[in-house]
Amino acid sequence: MAQTIIAQCAAVDKQGLGTISHELLAKALHAALPDAWHDDEIESLLHPWGEVVEYKDFVSWLFRDRSPVRALRKRSSFKVAIFSCAPYDRDWFDRTNEELGCNFEFEYHSEQLNIDTVTRAKGCSAVCTFVNDFAGEDVVKALAEEGVKLIALRCAGFDRVDLRAAKDAGLTVSRVPAYSPYAVGEHAVALMLSLNRRIPNAYRNSRLGNFKLDGQLGCDMYKKRVGIIGTGLIGTIAATVLKKGFECDVVAYDVFPNPKISDPAPDGLGIPYLDLDTVLATSDFISLHAPLLPTTKHMINAEKLKIMKKGIQIVNTSRGGLIDTTALIQGLKDGTIAGAAMDVVEGEAPYFFRDFSTSCVTDDNIATLVRMPNVILTPHLAFFTQEALKTISDTTLKSMQGIREGTGPPKQNGVLDTVCLPPEAPKEDKGGYAASRNKERSQRMAFMKELPAPGPELKEKVLPALENAHSRPFRVAFYSAMPHDKEVFENMNEEFDANITFQFYKAALCSDSVVLAQGADAVCVFVHDDCSAEILATLKDFGVKMVALRCGGFNNVDVEKAEELGLVITRVPAYSAFGSGEHAVALATSVNRSIPQAAEGTRRANFTLNGLQGFDMVGKKVGIIGTGRTGCVVARIFKNGYRCEVMAHDIEEKGLVRDPPPAGLGIPYVSLDELFRTSDIICLHVPLLQETVKLINAESIAKMKPGVILVNVSRGGLVDTRALIDGLRKGIIGGAGLDVVAEEWRCATPSLGAQFR
Repeated sequence: MAQTIIAQCAAVDKQGLGTISHELLAKALHAALPDAWHDDEIESLLHPWGEVVEYKDFVSWLFRDRSPVRALRKRSSFKVAIFSCAPYDRDWFDRTNEELGCNFEFEYHSEQLNIDTVTRAKGCSAVCTFVNDFAGEDVVKALAEEGVKLIALRCAGFDRVDLRAAKDAGLTVSRVPAYSPYAVGEHAVALMLSLNRRIPNAYRNSRLGNFKLDGQLGCDMYKKRVGIIGTGLIGTIAATVLKKGFECDVVAYDVFPNPKISDPAPDGLGIPYLDLDTVLATSDFISLHAPLLPTTKHMINAEKLKIMKKGIQIVNTSRGGLIDTTALIQGLKDGTIAGAAMDVVEGEAPYFFRDFSTSCVTDDNIATLVRMPNVILTPHLAFFTQEALKTISDTTLKSMQGIREGTGPPKQNGVLDTVCLPPEAPKEDKGGYAASRNKERSQRMAFMKELPAPGPELKEKVLPALENAHSRPFRVAFYSAMPHDKEVFENMNEEFDANITFQFYKAALCSDSVVLAQGADAVCVFVHDDCSAEILATLKDFGVKMVALRCGGFNNVDVEKAEELGLVITRVPAYSAFGSGEHAVALATSVNRSIPQAAEGTRRANFTLNGLQGFDMVGKKVGIIGTGRTGCVVARIFKNGYRCEVMAHDIEEKGLVRDPPPAGLGIPYVSLDELFRTSDIICLHVPLLQETVKLINAESIAKMKPGVILVNVSRGGLVDTRALIDGLRKGIIGGAGLDVVAEEWRCATPSLGAQFR
């Protein structure tokens, strides 16, 4: 508005003196602020300035803090009807309205905008809509008749607005082109991890008292092929996390290749572009980040399912219409698709952001998907982080300011166009359309942080081949056995011709079940089996020579007694550092984005976002306690993938962690107190020893940054459970992702003597 007044004054200041007559300045104010002030009010403003006014000084005074314009805005009638409004929308818009001094008058409506609700915009200068509000030609015309000047989308997509009709009716359409690409890209990876490790299923089962691992088997992400379909800013962020953090084999497809994807390091990620069919045929996972256009609608369909790699897992955080839902359901049923994690779904508009838990979901496809055990459906919450909501409210209100002041919606951060215009015909002869898309992509890529420097490659250990020279079978009593144990160990026994006879028992090793080991050469035990001095002595009496732990930890074994008795104790020190480390990250991201709770909500047909807000991971501080192999994997994922600020604590500093790239990760070691005080996320990766029992206790929790997320995939005894619960109740700990808990052994012993054969 200020620049408009100055420009009008300059136009009549022919000699460039910087002054203008009292009368001409009054006309400029009238033109810039029609119907805002009465003639006598303008005269009152101009009277102290005399007959000839230095107009730049006057305008500076007019717009300063506590100026007349502030008073004008407080009483000016610029009403905005906000549709599809939730409580968090009201909170952020009210807060930003006050911070920016806009003084807009908001009318909040929980209903979606459509032809039946358009009358609620009567008397409003603008409407503010979200992803599922509909502004077709009839709605646009009705809005124009009501005097609306702006349709302000508080999202990036504008596929539900008739832009041609809006232009013809004289309405401006604005959007938020980059509210938080990190929020969406990170959520795509979080969904992929949660799907692979079946976290919502584990969450649901544990709440029901089912602590079995049946149906929970995932795979290491390390070196798995991930196809990124659509490589704009969001797709590039997801690709960075997966390639630089998880060290996946990432490939890409896009009709407009992005140099940030394909260029070699250090300028790009060095990811190859392949044709779509090859991506689908060779990928273990695919993640969709393409826009919904006529050419991309149902790009995943029944024909494409025929060429997909069997057991593929699909993630979609873009638009539901990219997938033919009927074909997807069939693929999930017949096993072509192992699982699907979606933040969007075809036909979501009538349901998402609303609670249908006491109503009926009449869309058969959605009703089917939310009940499938190999599907995660979150209610369009990929954007839903603190950082994104701030950007959305800030950019949207500045667009409204631009309309009120006559300057139009400004560019976001001075870079990205916020105004939506009808598409022009592609200029194929001059490459105009491709050039336009590439220009927009280049602008958006400026929002992405620089790629991390190359670090050390973490490789899985290769075990030597097994040889067996025994003439008779080696007999093993196998305790705490689960169905997958029986399948895996028997297959390995056959593959290596190991000549081992297994007797599988569901029962844990304890004083009552030790009798089952009579006649065995060895016992094979797990994390909760009792290998105390008394049990070991009994095993020795039975002729047992070896206790084989099929885990890394050995805190349940009296090692000194075993040595005294001459029993050999073995363990698996690195069964999968990638599996454990990736699971820690999966827990951290699922807690942050409330994925189990969101999945449970959609299963109950509650598609609201209340209580599901998270934060962008990029730039957050992560504390790693314990920097063995698993801790190093976690540190690398957070630092190089998510671009977090990582710190570490251990009794012995490791060069792989501390040294700068390329030899190390360049992560500083700090004291425990500093780590507790500053970390947004804390991950535990230390063994359970006498010195580390209850490392996390009431005293250490009191030192923690409020709202911290605590992750433990090591041993439950590292955490004082009562102190943890108290910290959660007080809000000191914002959330906890636990794969272990001190009291878990109470739930680990099936009925005594139960066998598989």
